Amino acid sequence: MKQATIATALSVAAVFAAVGGEQLMNLPPPPKGGRFTTPTDLVWPAKPGEADVCLWSGDRFAACSITIDDNCKPDHEWWLKLSEELGIKLTWFVITDHCVKKNNPGFNGTWADWQKLADAGHSIQSHTTNHKAKHGDVPMPSDEEVESMYRDSLKAINDNVTNNFACCIAYPRGEPHEAIAAKYAIACRGVYGVPSCANSINYLCTNKGAGGKGHVQMVAFGETQEDPKWIRGNKALKRGWNVVLYHFVHAGRTDADREKNAAGAEKEVRYIASLKDDRLWVCRFDDAAKYGQERDSATLTSALKGDKIEFTLTDRMKDDIFDYPLTVKVRLPDGWKSAKATQGGKSVPVRFVSHDGAPYALVEAVPDKGVVRVVSK
Repeated sequence: MKQATIATALSVAAVFAAVGGEQLMNLPPPPKGGRFTTPTDLVWPAKPGEADVCLWSGDRFAACSITIDDNCKPDHEWWLKLSEELGIKLTWFVITDHCVKKNNPGFNGTWADWQKLADAGHSIQSHTTNHKAKHGDVPMPSDEEVESMYRDSLKAINDNVTNNFACCIAYPRGEPHEAIAAKYAIACRGVYGVPSCANSINYLCTNKGAGGKGHVQMVAFGETQEDPKWIRGNKALKRGWNVVLYHFVHAGRTDADREKNAAGAEKEVRYIASLKDDRLWVCRFDDAAKYGQERDSATLTSALKGDKIEFTLTDRMKDDIFDYPLTVKVRLPDGWKSAKATQGGKSVPVRFVSHDGAPYALVEAVPDKGVVRVVSK
Protein backbone atom coordinates (compact mmCIF):
# COMPACT_ATOMS: atom_id res chain seq x y z
CA MET A 1 0.00 0.00 0.00
CA LYS A 2 1.71 3.17 -1.13
CA GLN A 3 1.57 6.09 1.20
CA ALA A 4 0.17 9.35 -0.09
CA THR A 5 2.31 12.47 0.20
CA ILE A 6 2.28 13.67 3.80
CA ALA A 7 2.17 17.37 4.48
CA THR A 8 5.50 18.55 5.83
CA ALA A 9 4.36 21.83 7.34
CA LEU A 10 4.32 20.37 10.84
CA SER A 11 6.07 22.14 13.67
CA VAL A 12 7.20 18.84 15.19
CA ALA A 13 7.98 17.01 11.94
CA ALA A 14 11.71 16.92 12.64
CA VAL A 15 11.03 15.43 16.07
CA PHE A 16 8.66 12.77 14.75
CA ALA A 17 11.40 11.61 12.40
CA ALA A 18 13.45 11.06 15.51
CA VAL A 19 16.28 9.14 13.90
CA GLY A 20 16.14 11.06 10.64
CA GLY A 21 15.90 10.07 7.01
CA GLU A 22 14.03 6.91 6.07
CA GLN A 23 14.58 5.07 9.35
CA LEU A 24 11.61 6.62 11.12
CA MET A 25 10.78 5.96 14.76
CA ASN A 26 7.15 6.90 14.14
CA LEU A 27 5.02 8.50 11.45
CA PRO A 28 3.85 12.12 11.54
CA PRO A 29 0.14 12.75 12.11
CA PRO A 30 -1.95 11.88 9.05
CA PRO A 31 -2.74 14.54 6.47
CA LYS A 32 -6.30 15.75 6.02
CA GLY A 33 -8.20 13.05 4.19
CA GLY A 34 -5.95 10.27 5.46
CA ARG A 35 -2.85 8.52 4.17
CA PHE A 36 -4.78 6.36 1.71
CA THR A 37 -8.32 5.37 0.76
CA THR A 38 -9.50 2.62 3.07
CA PRO A 39 -10.83 -0.35 1.09
CA THR A 40 -14.42 -1.08 2.06
CA ASP A 41 -13.86 -4.82 1.80
CA LEU A 42 -11.04 -7.32 1.34
CA VAL A 43 -8.91 -6.63 -1.74
CA TRP A 44 -8.40 -9.33 -4.39
CA PRO A 45 -5.71 -8.54 -7.01
CA ALA A 46 -6.99 -9.44 -10.48
CA LYS A 47 -4.00 -10.63 -12.54
CA PRO A 48 -1.47 -13.38 -11.79
CA GLY A 49 1.61 -11.79 -10.26
CA GLU A 50 -0.24 -8.80 -8.82
CA ALA A 51 -0.01 -8.27 -5.06
CA ASP A 52 -1.44 -6.05 -2.32
CA VAL A 53 -0.51 -5.32 1.31
CA CYS A 54 -3.46 -6.41 3.42
CA LEU A 55 -5.00 -3.76 5.64
CA TRP A 56 -4.51 -5.92 8.75
CA SER A 57 -2.50 -9.02 9.60
CA GLY A 58 -3.85 -12.27 8.23
CA ASP A 59 -6.14 -10.29 5.91
CA ARG A 60 -8.49 -9.64 8.82
CA PHE A 61 -11.23 -7.10 8.27
CA ALA A 62 -10.39 -4.92 11.30
CA ALA A 63 -8.18 -4.84 14.40
CA CYS A 64 -8.69 -4.70 18.15
CA SER A 65 -6.19 -4.40 21.01
CA ILE A 66 -7.15 -5.03 24.64
CA THR A 67 -5.13 -2.84 27.01
CA ILE A 68 -4.98 -2.76 30.82
CA ASP A 69 -3.74 0.18 32.90
CA ASP A 70 -2.51 0.90 36.39
CA ASN A 71 -0.79 -2.35 37.40
CA CYS A 72 -3.56 -3.92 39.58
CA LYS A 73 -1.94 -7.24 40.45
CA PRO A 74 -5.14 -8.69 41.99
CA ASP A 75 -6.56 -8.93 38.47
CA HIS A 76 -3.53 -10.66 36.91
CA GLU A 77 -4.58 -14.28 37.42
CA TRP A 78 -8.11 -13.52 36.18
CA TRP A 79 -6.73 -12.00 32.99
CA LEU A 80 -4.19 -14.79 32.52
CA LYS A 81 -6.81 -17.52 32.81
CA LEU A 82 -9.31 -15.79 30.50
CA SER A 83 -6.78 -14.83 27.83
CA GLU A 84 -5.30 -18.34 27.76
CA GLU A 85 -8.75 -19.86 27.35
CA LEU A 86 -9.65 -17.47 24.52
CA GLY A 87 -6.26 -17.59 22.79
CA ILE A 88 -5.61 -13.84 22.87
CA LYS A 89 -2.73 -11.63 24.00
CA LEU A 90 -3.11 -8.45 26.05
CA THR A 91 -1.15 -5.23 26.51
CA TRP A 92 -0.41 -3.97 30.03
CA PHE A 93 0.53 -0.31 30.53
CA VAL A 94 2.59 -0.24 33.72
CA ILE A 95 3.44 2.58 36.15
CA THR A 96 7.05 1.63 36.66
CA ASP A 97 7.84 3.45 39.92
CA HIS A 98 5.14 1.29 41.52
CA CYS A 99 7.00 -1.93 40.65
CA VAL A 100 9.22 -1.82 43.72
CA LYS A 101 8.72 -3.37 47.14
CA LYS A 102 7.93 -0.15 48.96
CA ASN A 103 4.97 0.61 46.70
CA ASN A 104 2.32 -1.91 47.81
CA PRO A 105 3.46 -4.96 45.79
CA GLY A 106 0.22 -6.76 46.67
CA PHE A 107 -1.62 -4.27 44.49
CA ASN A 108 1.00 -2.92 42.07
CA GLY A 109 2.99 -6.08 41.47
CA THR A 110 6.75 -6.55 41.27
CA TRP A 111 8.99 -7.05 38.27
CA ALA A 112 8.62 -10.80 38.77
CA ASP A 113 4.87 -10.43 38.27
CA TRP A 114 5.35 -8.53 35.01
CA GLN A 115 7.91 -11.08 33.87
CA LYS A 116 5.29 -13.80 34.35
CA LEU A 117 2.90 -11.92 32.05
CA ALA A 118 5.60 -11.36 29.43
CA ASP A 119 6.53 -15.04 29.52
CA ALA A 120 2.88 -15.82 28.75
CA GLY A 121 3.19 -13.75 25.57
CA HIS A 122 1.57 -10.54 26.75
CA SER A 123 3.04 -7.10 26.07
CA ILE A 124 4.38 -4.92 28.90
CA GLN A 125 4.41 -1.23 27.96
CA SER A 126 4.71 2.11 29.77
CA HIS A 127 2.13 4.14 31.67
CA THR A 128 5.09 6.38 32.65
CA THR A 129 7.09 6.32 35.85
CA ASN A 130 4.55 7.99 38.13
CA HIS A 131 1.29 8.63 36.20
CA LYS A 132 1.61 12.35 36.89
CA ALA A 133 -0.71 14.64 34.92
CA LYS A 134 -2.66 17.80 35.52
CA HIS A 135 -5.61 16.89 37.72
CA GLY A 136 -7.34 18.93 40.41
CA ASP A 137 -4.63 20.61 42.46
CA VAL A 138 -1.86 18.64 40.76
CA PRO A 139 -0.05 21.01 38.35
CA MET A 140 0.98 20.23 34.80
CA PRO A 141 4.40 18.51 34.88
CA SER A 142 7.20 20.39 33.18
CA ASP A 143 8.53 19.26 29.81
CA GLU A 144 11.69 18.06 31.54
CA GLU A 145 9.67 15.97 33.97
CA VAL A 146 7.52 14.55 31.18
CA GLU A 147 10.63 13.56 29.25
CA SER A 148 11.98 11.75 32.31
CA MET A 149 8.61 10.03 32.86
CA TYR A 150 8.59 8.68 29.32
CA ARG A 151 12.26 7.85 28.87
CA ASP A 152 12.89 6.32 32.28
CA SER A 153 9.76 4.17 32.32
CA LEU A 154 10.59 2.52 29.00
CA LYS A 155 14.15 1.92 30.16
CA ALA A 156 12.96 0.45 33.46
CA ILE A 157 10.75 -2.09 31.69
CA ASN A 158 13.46 -3.07 29.23
CA ASP A 159 15.99 -3.39 32.05
CA ASN A 160 13.73 -5.60 34.18
CA VAL A 161 11.52 -7.63 31.83
CA THR A 162 12.86 -10.06 29.22
CA ASN A 163 10.95 -11.61 26.29
CA ASN A 164 9.46 -8.17 25.80
CA PHE A 165 10.32 -4.84 24.19
CA ALA A 166 8.79 -1.69 25.68
CA CYS A 167 8.32 0.89 22.93
CA CYS A 168 4.81 2.30 23.58
CA ILE A 169 3.29 4.68 26.13
CA ALA A 170 -0.20 5.24 27.48
CA TYR A 171 -0.62 8.89 28.45
CA PRO A 172 -1.68 9.45 32.08
CA ARG A 173 -5.27 10.73 31.99
CA GLY A 174 -4.93 10.85 28.23
CA GLU A 175 -2.82 14.01 28.40
CA PRO A 176 -0.53 13.84 25.35
CA HIS A 177 2.95 15.26 24.91
CA GLU A 178 3.48 13.94 21.41
CA ALA A 179 6.68 15.74 20.45
CA ILE A 180 8.42 14.45 23.58
CA ALA A 181 6.99 10.94 23.28
CA ALA A 182 8.14 10.75 19.67
CA LYS A 183 11.76 10.66 20.82
CA TYR A 184 11.25 7.40 22.70
CA ALA A 185 8.08 5.59 21.58
CA ILE A 186 6.77 4.15 18.33
CA ALA A 187 3.17 4.74 19.43
CA CYS A 188 1.12 6.13 22.31
CA ARG A 189 -2.44 5.54 23.43
CA GLY A 190 -4.79 8.41 24.17
CA VAL A 191 -8.29 8.19 25.60
CA TYR A 192 -10.52 9.76 22.93
CA GLY A 193 -13.47 7.39 22.95
CA VAL A 194 -13.93 6.14 19.42
CA PRO A 195 -12.00 3.61 17.27
CA SER A 196 -9.26 4.92 14.98
CA CYS A 197 -9.94 5.09 11.24
CA ALA A 198 -7.50 2.75 9.51
CA ASN A 199 -6.23 5.39 7.07
CA SER A 200 -5.74 8.22 9.57
CA ILE A 201 -4.28 6.80 12.77
CA ASN A 202 -2.31 9.29 14.80
CA TYR A 203 0.17 6.78 16.18
CA LEU A 204 1.50 9.22 18.78
CA CYS A 205 -2.00 9.63 20.23
CA THR A 206 -4.27 6.80 19.15
CA ASN A 207 -7.95 6.78 19.94
CA LYS A 208 -9.49 4.50 22.54
CA GLY A 209 -12.71 2.75 21.67
CA ALA A 210 -14.80 0.60 23.98
CA GLY A 211 -15.10 -3.08 24.75
CA GLY A 212 -18.85 -3.07 24.28
CA LYS A 213 -20.44 -4.87 21.37
CA GLY A 214 -21.22 -1.63 19.53
CA HIS A 215 -17.66 -0.45 18.95
CA VAL A 216 -16.48 -3.91 17.95
CA GLN A 217 -19.35 -4.21 15.49
CA MET A 218 -18.43 -0.80 14.12
CA VAL A 219 -14.88 -1.70 13.13
CA ALA A 220 -15.71 -5.25 12.10
CA PHE A 221 -18.92 -4.57 10.19
CA GLY A 222 -19.28 -0.79 9.90
CA GLU A 223 -22.63 -0.62 11.61
CA THR A 224 -24.02 -0.51 15.11
CA GLN A 225 -27.18 0.40 16.96
CA GLU A 226 -25.61 0.47 20.40
CA ASP A 227 -23.56 3.68 20.29
CA PRO A 228 -24.46 7.38 20.57
CA LYS A 229 -26.17 8.94 17.57
CA TRP A 230 -23.07 10.92 16.56
CA ILE A 231 -21.16 7.66 16.14
CA ARG A 232 -23.83 5.59 14.41
CA GLY A 233 -23.39 5.20 10.70
CA ASN A 234 -19.83 6.56 10.71
CA LYS A 235 -18.67 4.34 7.87
CA ALA A 236 -15.14 5.81 8.04
CA LEU A 237 -14.59 3.73 11.17
CA LYS A 238 -15.31 0.49 9.33
CA ARG A 239 -12.16 -1.64 9.11
CA GLY A 240 -10.53 0.49 11.83
CA TRP A 241 -8.52 -0.20 14.98
CA ASN A 242 -10.41 -0.43 18.27
CA VAL A 243 -8.20 -0.08 21.36
CA VAL A 244 -10.06 -1.23 24.46
CA LEU A 245 -9.07 0.01 27.92
CA TYR A 246 -9.67 -1.73 31.25
CA HIS A 247 -8.56 -0.74 34.72
CA PHE A 248 -9.83 -2.66 37.74
CA VAL A 249 -12.18 -5.41 36.59
CA HIS A 250 -12.97 -6.40 40.16
CA ALA A 251 -13.60 -2.88 41.46
CA GLY A 252 -16.69 -2.19 43.56
CA ARG A 253 -17.88 -1.49 47.10
CA THR A 254 -19.44 -4.91 47.63
CA ASP A 255 -18.77 -8.47 46.48
CA ALA A 256 -21.88 -8.26 44.31
CA ASP A 257 -20.57 -5.09 42.63
CA ARG A 258 -17.19 -6.67 42.01
CA GLU A 259 -18.74 -9.80 40.53
CA LYS A 260 -20.99 -7.70 38.30
CA ASN A 261 -18.10 -5.58 37.00
CA ALA A 262 -15.93 -8.62 36.29
CA ALA A 263 -18.82 -10.36 34.54
CA GLY A 264 -19.35 -7.30 32.33
CA ALA A 265 -15.68 -7.19 31.35
CA GLU A 266 -15.63 -10.92 30.65
CA LYS A 267 -18.70 -10.67 28.42
CA GLU A 268 -17.04 -7.92 26.37
CA VAL A 269 -13.73 -9.75 26.02
CA ARG A 270 -15.45 -12.98 25.04
CA TYR A 271 -17.36 -11.15 22.31
CA ILE A 272 -14.15 -9.61 20.97
CA ALA A 273 -12.45 -13.00 20.97
CA SER A 274 -15.42 -14.62 19.20
CA LEU A 275 -14.58 -12.60 16.06
CA LYS A 276 -10.83 -13.21 16.06
CA ASP A 277 -10.70 -16.06 13.57
CA ASP A 278 -12.61 -14.55 10.65
CA ARG A 279 -13.19 -10.81 11.15
CA LEU A 280 -10.98 -9.30 13.81
CA TRP A 281 -7.23 -9.25 14.39
CA VAL A 282 -7.12 -9.32 18.21
CA CYS A 283 -3.55 -8.25 18.85
CA ARG A 284 -1.11 -6.55 21.17
CA PHE A 285 -1.01 -2.75 20.95
CA ASP A 286 2.64 -2.64 19.89
CA ASP A 287 2.09 -5.25 17.17
CA ALA A 288 -0.76 -3.23 15.65
CA ALA A 289 1.32 -0.04 15.87
CA LYS A 290 4.18 -1.73 14.03
CA TYR A 291 1.96 -3.29 11.38
CA GLY A 292 0.07 -0.06 10.76
CA GLN A 293 3.13 2.14 10.32
CA GLU A 294 4.91 -0.40 8.15
CA ARG A 295 1.76 -0.69 6.02
CA ASP A 296 1.20 3.07 5.84
CA SER A 297 4.73 3.69 4.59
CA ALA A 298 5.16 0.57 2.46
CA THR A 299 6.11 0.31 -1.20
CA LEU A 300 5.34 -3.00 -2.92
CA THR A 301 6.35 -4.12 -6.41
CA SER A 302 5.56 -7.55 -7.81
CA ALA A 303 5.81 -9.47 -11.08
CA LEU A 304 5.19 -12.90 -12.52
CA LYS A 305 8.50 -14.29 -13.80
CA GLY A 306 8.12 -17.61 -15.52
CA ASP A 307 7.10 -20.23 -12.96
CA LYS A 308 7.50 -17.95 -9.94
CA ILE A 309 6.29 -14.63 -8.56
CA GLU A 310 8.76 -12.15 -7.10
CA PHE A 311 7.99 -9.11 -5.00
CA THR A 312 9.94 -6.53 -3.04
CA LEU A 313 8.53 -4.87 0.07
CA THR A 314 10.09 -1.80 1.68
CA ASP A 315 9.00 0.79 4.22
CA ARG A 316 10.26 3.99 5.81
CA MET A 317 10.43 2.70 9.38
CA LYS A 318 13.35 1.87 11.67
CA ASP A 319 14.36 -1.68 10.73
CA ASP A 320 15.64 -2.78 14.14
CA ILE A 321 12.24 -2.06 15.73
CA PHE A 322 9.69 -2.46 12.95
CA ASP A 323 10.03 -6.18 12.34
CA TYR A 324 6.41 -7.31 12.34
CA PRO A 325 5.54 -9.20 9.12
CA LEU A 326 3.03 -7.63 6.76
CA THR A 327 0.50 -9.91 5.09
CA VAL A 328 0.86 -9.62 1.31
CA LYS A 329 -1.91 -11.09 -0.84
CA VAL A 330 -0.56 -12.44 -4.13
CA ARG A 331 -2.69 -13.47 -7.12
CA LEU A 332 -1.34 -16.84 -8.26
CA PRO A 333 -1.49 -18.25 -11.79
CA ASP A 334 -4.61 -20.26 -12.61
CA GLY A 335 -4.10 -23.91 -11.84
CA TRP A 336 -1.89 -23.46 -8.78
CA LYS A 337 -3.19 -25.62 -5.93
CA SER A 338 -0.67 -24.57 -3.29
CA ALA A 339 2.23 -22.20 -2.73
CA LYS A 340 5.39 -21.73 -0.70
CA ALA A 341 7.60 -18.66 -0.32
CA THR A 342 11.04 -17.51 0.71
CA GLN A 343 12.37 -14.08 1.67
CA GLY A 344 16.06 -13.46 1.42
CA GLY A 345 16.44 -17.20 0.84
CA LYS A 346 14.61 -18.19 4.06
CA SER A 347 11.18 -19.82 4.23
CA VAL A 348 8.30 -17.56 5.32
CA PRO A 349 4.72 -18.47 6.31
CA VAL A 350 2.19 -18.79 3.48
CA ARG A 351 -1.54 -19.52 3.52
CA PHE A 352 -3.23 -20.67 0.32
CA VAL A 353 -6.76 -19.29 -0.26
CA SER A 354 -9.17 -19.03 -3.17
CA HIS A 355 -11.71 -16.41 -4.17
CA ASP A 356 -14.24 -16.71 -6.98
CA GLY A 357 -12.34 -19.71 -8.22
CA ALA A 358 -8.98 -17.89 -8.40
CA PRO A 359 -5.94 -18.95 -6.31
CA TYR A 360 -4.15 -16.60 -3.91
CA ALA A 361 -1.32 -16.78 -1.38
CA LEU A 362 -1.19 -14.80 1.85
CA VAL A 363 2.54 -14.32 2.42
CA GLU A 364 4.01 -13.03 5.70
CA ALA A 365 6.95 -10.78 4.80
CA VAL A 366 8.95 -8.22 6.79
CA PRO A 367 9.76 -4.99 4.93
CA ASP A 368 13.39 -4.45 3.90
CA LYS A 369 14.38 -8.08 4.42
CA GLY A 370 14.99 -9.05 0.82
CA VAL A 371 13.20 -10.26 -2.29
CA VAL A 372 10.24 -12.60 -1.76
CA ARG A 373 9.79 -15.50 -4.17
CA VAL A 374 6.54 -17.46 -4.38
CA VAL A 375 6.38 -20.80 -6.19
CA SER A 376 3.98 -23.70 -6.48
CA LYS A 377 4.72 -26.56 -4.08
